[in-house]
Amino acid sequence: MHDDTRLVPVGERKLCVRVRGDGPTLVLDCGGAGQGTDDAWGSELEGRLAGSATLVTYDRAGVGRSGGPAAESVAEMADDLHRLLHGLGVPLPAVFAGWSFGALVVQVLAVRHPGDVAGLVFVDPTVSGQPPGSALVRTVSFALAVRLLRLRALLPTAGAWQFRELAALLAGLPRHMREVEAALETGGFPPVPLRVITACRRPRMPRAQLAYLENGHRALAARSPRGRLLVAGRATHQIPHDQPEIVVEAVEDVLDHLR
Repeated sequence: MHDDTRLVPVGERKLCVRVRGDGPTLVLDCGGAGQGTDDAWGSELEGRLAGSATLVTYDRAGVGRSGGPAAESVAEMADDLHRLLHGLGVPLPAVFAGWSFGALVVQVLAVRHPGDVAGLVFVDPTVSGQPPGSALVRTVSFALAVRLLRLRALLPTAGAWQFRELAALLAGLPRHMREVEAALETGGFPPVPLRVITACRRPRMPRAQLAYLENGHRALAARSPRGRLLVAGRATHQIPHDQPEIVVEAVEDVLDHLR
């Protein structure tokens, strides 16, 4: 099994990418701040996946060891990933697994570059569109969360960068969610195997918000005639860490269609 971490020129940026394993290509797009080369999905899970595929993880532009400037839109992030994969010369089409915000990037890539895609796995994906409830309350809540994260990043701790990068992502999240909703209204996914894994252990939230998540995940699975919704019964949003076996099973199921 080979293991190769390097910087790859992508336009005016250089993206840090890690390639491991052999076989059909599997791309992991992480959530949160977007630093994927540091075993964001968990070293055990990534090691298991690299045992059956050419596993590609990367840091989004302006994050981790990747050069900036950071992408301003989800479409730009998806295009970065498209150019990165073609620059690497890995076997395509590939299976893409997107967790949380990473699922938004993968959805837009599937719409804009369907020829890259042989299968899709979405792990507790961020739901696009307009959440229920008061727009004013959401705006204030997002602004407060961003401010708290930025203040936390000022503390001299080893993980300060994570709070800083998460704050930057959260600041643009409402705009990114609307962007992905618009992209899905104008284009669809290729008819490939698709699995959506939804978490079962949720924090307390209004019923309307819970229904919004459940309906969004169900609708996402229905976007392919070969789509299925899977429930991670023991997991919070941290599915790759709480219940990694369900991710492995979903990925292996989709990869089996390529063999």
